[in-house]
Order: sequence, then structure tokens, then C-alpha cells
Amino acid sequence: MAWSNVTNTDANSGILQLIAQTKGLTTLSPTWFHVADTDGDLESIASTEVVNYAHQANIEVWAAIRDFDGGINSYDESYELLSHTSSRTNLINQIISTALSTGIDGINVDFEKISEECGEHYIQFIRELSVKCRQNGLVLSVDNYVPQAYNQQYHRKEQGVFADYVVIMGYDEHWHGSKDPGSVASISYVSDGLDRTLQEVPANKVVNALPFYTILWKTEGTDVTDEYITMRNEADFMSKAGVSAEWDEVTCQNYAEWTSGSVNYQIWLEDAESIAVKLNMMTTKNIGGVAVWRLGYGTQAAWELINAYLQ
Repeated sequence: MAWSNVTNTDANSGILQLIAQTKGLTTLSPTWFHVADTDGDLESIASTEVVNYAHQANIEVWAAIRDFDGGINSYDESYELLSHTSSRTNLINQIISTALSTGIDGINVDFEKISEECGEHYIQFIRELSVKCRQNGLVLSVDNYVPQAYNQQYHRKEQGVFADYVVIMGYDEHWHGSKDPGSVASISYVSDGLDRTLQEVPANKVVNALPFYTILWKTEGTDVTDEYITMRNEADFMSKAGVSAEWDEVTCQNYAEWTSGSVNYQIWLEDAESIAVKLNMMTTKNIGGVAVWRLGYGTQAAWELINAYLQ
């Protein structure tokens, strides 16, 4: 599965070209659905044209619905939405109706604003949505952070009962804006996260999502800033910077560090080599599949590895 980050209807036209750049892609998850308000009204930019094209390429479409980046965008709003049966029911009915009218095959829930207080309401929403999905022949997948003590409110064990797939977003070990330089997804972080997930969720339902991006860290004195670099742009960036990376056995990534003027730069690359190690590790755990964030970021070499992993 690959997410496609779509922010407006015009952007739908670009999805078709991005699909053509992949290999082994079986499921497309465009960010088509947003929760407009706490009453559970749905905003949709779904495209029947994209769905039909994907189906012609034997690719399923699971529309992603998010509680951020458009519409509601806070822990308080997600709580207000999910803590009322009426708003949950309204949202679920609109999700199902829109999915069926567009020809969508499944729903991907990406709610990232769930407080500890909201946890029980959130999992009730997943239960109720799963019933409607099952009644209408729709696949239900649910996105999760890598398991930590502070995100147990997502109730992954219960997700494993009601959802078809439990997706672990195996990245953001160090994240944009954290001011804490480090790998986005070291091998131990990803492997340990999967092991904790597999204690609660059947292996055949677990999908691990890989990052097709990295972060360039810049430290000047005590000030730390960063910027995203996509996998497909890494080689060009490293060439222009005039630096080369060396393999780091701890993170299982190519790592580079250099100084220019008063700024120290660090980068842990996500490339074909790091992806190969992660896929090999995933093979030993016999999980249900692999996902990537996001469409358009990967290299041909990375897609070749994913295609081989799926065989």
C-alpha cells in the first residue's frame, strides 16, 4: 500500500503518473476524506476517474480519512466528535455512502489526535465502522504510531479484532521540529515496534509502513533546524553537497556528517540499502504486508525491492 497525499481535486490528476512509477503496488490510499466538523460531516475530494484507473491496473483504493490537515485538527475536536454516538454515526454513514458511490474498495483510518481520554470513544468508532464496512464489502485498515507507553489509548489489540489490517507507521523515531537529530527509522526502532505490535495483533493483519524520506539536521551552536528530503532526491542532494555516506551498523542506514561554516550537518539516509534490511527483517516476522509514505517519494530501486518482497 502507498499513501498519496492529495490536498485538492486538481491534485488527483497527478496520481495516475505517480502510480506508473511504482512496481508491485497493490493498494492506493489517497488522503481523500477529512472530518469537516465535530458533528461528523465529511469532506471528500474522491475521484471516480482515479478509482477506475487504479482498478484497470489491478490496484485497490482505500480512501484515507484523517482528523488533521483539513477540517478538525485538534485533540479536543477529535474527542468532541468521537464521544457522541450521533456524530460517530453521521460520519460513518457519510464515509460508507461516499465510498460506495465512488467505487472505493476500503477505508484507511488515520486519526492522530486521540488523547488518553478519547481512547475508549475512538475504539468504539472503529468497532462501529468495522460493522458497516463488513456489511458493505469494504476493507478496513487503521493507522497507528509505533507502540509506546504514551499511545496505548489507540487500543491496538481491539483493532486487531475488528479491523482487517493494523498499520504501524514505522517512522518518526526522530521527527521534524523535534530539535533532536537522529534517524527517522533505525532498524531497532522498527523491529521493536513490530514485536510490540505482534504481542497484541495477529501477524497476518499487521502492515509495516516504511518512510520514503529522511531528515537533514542542521546544528549551529545550540540551535537545531531540519528539513525533509525525499528518497528520490537524496542522491542529487548528496552530490551537490559534495559528501558521501558510510554504512552505520547500529541504525542499518548510510550516515553522513559534515561541517560547512558554523553549521554541522547530519543525515541518516533512507535508500535501497536501508529498505532492504527492513524488508528482510519484516520477512522473518511473517507480517501481512508493507506500506510506504508516500507515493512519489521512492526510487525505482526501492520499488523493485518491495516488488520482490511481495513475491
